[in-house]
Amino acid sequence: MVGKKQYSAPALEKGLDIIELLAMEEGGLKVTEITEKLNKSVGELFRMLMVLEQRGYVETIDGTDRYRLSLKLFGLANRFPPVKRLSSIAGPVMKKLVFKIEQSCHLVTFYDGQGHVIAQQDSPSARNFCVRLGASAPLMNTCSGHVLLSYASKERFTMMLEKIPEHHPKPDLKGFELISKRITEVGYESMRSRQAQGVNDIGYPVFDSSGDVIAVLVCPFMEFIDGSHPTSFEEAKDYISDAALEMSNLLGFYS
Repeated sequence: MVGKKQYSAPALEKGLDIIELLAMEEGGLKVTEITEKLNKSVGELFRMLMVLEQRGYVETIDGTDRYRLSLKLFGLANRFPPVKRLSSIAGPVMKKLVFKIEQSCHLVTFYDGQGHVIAQQDSPSARNFCVRLGASAPLMNTCSGHVLLSYASKERFTMMLEKIPEHHPKPDLKGFELISKRITEVGYESMRSRQAQGVNDIGYPVFDSSGDVIAVLVCPFMEFIDGSHPTSFEEAKDYISDAALEMSNLLGFYS
């Protein structure tokens, strides 16, 4: 059996050595102590330590020249729950929702420049319009994309736009400012589907424990003229809003 190939990245390894060392030192360490414990020269580690401090991974203890690990790594590890956990939390909530409104719904998260459907629940009704699990959607001109962008931080918003694929619609930033302002004021997006006639998409944000938008709960709402679906559009919005908030709370978010 051939062993796994070993790779080396000396600069990265030095940074990881510092992080792992400080993780074991509650009281922090001076630069000289760090270099001694790692058997490295000050010249080898000083610049690395400065960069780690600039990026917020290490910090000096007030009134001393001792360095300790900050809470940034902890925050990063807990910031975005894995898709599996998010899906497992969303599943029961979405199932309750579709029985209340007799419409399908799906959960969209951001990945690689576009939205991706990571959970989907069909309506119990015999007549059903739904979006396929795993389907992708452009960020621009879609209900889920509008919500994801509107609630993103300034830095994340810029990153998301940079990752939009070449063949997808590009944003009109001035026009989107108005859309974003409206969405954040009312708390949701509602728009006619760009893919199907007679469908109005309703999307509410789902937040994680840090208050960042992690996904969008979307219902492609269809109105039936025969009276077979008594839940109105306005009533459905309330139910969807409650479901999105329930998901957020299960992820540790409290407004």
